[in-house]
Amino acid sequence: MMRVLITILIVSLYAPQAAAAPSYLAMCHKDWNCKATLQTLSAQDAIVTGWIENTFNAQCPCGDKLLALPNPKVIRVHLINSPCMRNRRCGRYEVLYGYSKVSGSRAVHKPRSRLNRRFNSVLERFKKRLAKAQSPVQCYVSPCLECDLDGPARRALLNRVSIALPSCILVDNPYRQRCLRGFVCERHGYNVPESKPCITDLDGVDGATVSIRRWVANSQQCAIRYYWEPWMNCNSGMGAPFVDPRKRECGFRFKNFDRTTGILCRYFYPSSDTCSR
Repeated sequence: MMRVLITILIVSLYAPQAAAAPSYLAMCHKDWNCKATLQTLSAQDAIVTGWIENTFNAQCPCGDKLLALPNPKVIRVHLINSPCMRNRRCGRYEVLYGYSKVSGSRAVHKPRSRLNRRFNSVLERFKKRLAKAQSPVQCYVSPCLECDLDGPARRALLNRVSIALPSCILVDNPYRQRCLRGFVCERHGYNVPESKPCITDLDGVDGATVSIRRWVANSQQCAIRYYWEPWMNCNSGMGAPFVDPRKRECGFRFKNFDRTTGILCRYFYPSSDTCSR
C-alpha cells in the first residue's frame, strides 16, 4: 500500500489531480491512426492514456512511438483480455484462449501451464517496450482486463507483475468481483469504484450517449478517469457484430481524436493552457 501511495504522489507531479484521458485500448492495432494520436496527445504537458497489449496486435508500434516522446507520461496498460474468455470469443493468440474462469484460475498456479507461458511472454514484451521509453513514465499495470479469474489467481498475476516491473503501480480490474486490497481498484462502465485508490474507465459504455458531467462529478476520487467510445476498440458502435480484434477496420480519422480532446477539455480542463491553445 505504501508503494501505491508513493506512486500516486508521483503521478500528481506528471498530470493533473483526477486526470482525464482517452481510453485508446486498441492503440496497438496495425491500422491505428498513430499520427493523429501523437498529434493530439503530444500537445499536453503530460501525456495520459492507455491500451491493452497483445489483443489487437502482438506488437505495439504506436505505443512505442508514444513512449519515445519527450513529454512526461502516465500510462495504464492491461496485459491480457478476459472478456473474450467470458464471451467465448478468444482468438488463438489470446492468453486465455481455451480456458474458462475455473480452469484459467487453476492454470495460473501451474508454472508450466500454457496460460503462464503466454502471460510471461506478454509481460516480458511489455517490459522491453517500457525499457525503451524516453522521459519520465509512470505506469499503471493491470494483468487482466475486466478479469474473471478468481482472487487468488489475480493476486498471483499481480505479484508476478510486481517482480518484473517494480517501478509500476499494480491495478486490479475484476469483473463482478471485489477488488483486492492493497492495489489500485479499476472499474469499467458508468459506475465508479467503491474504494480508493482507483481508476475508472467508461469502456463498454459509449461516452457520447451518457451524461459526462454526472460521471465527472461522481468519479473525482479516482486518480485517472478514462473516457471511451466504441471506435477506441475499433468498433463502429455499440452492438456491432463481433469481429476478431486483429481483423477490425481501425483507420479512424483525425476528427475522432480531435473531438475526444475537445470533450476532455470541456469537462475536465476548461481553463487549462493546453485546451486554450
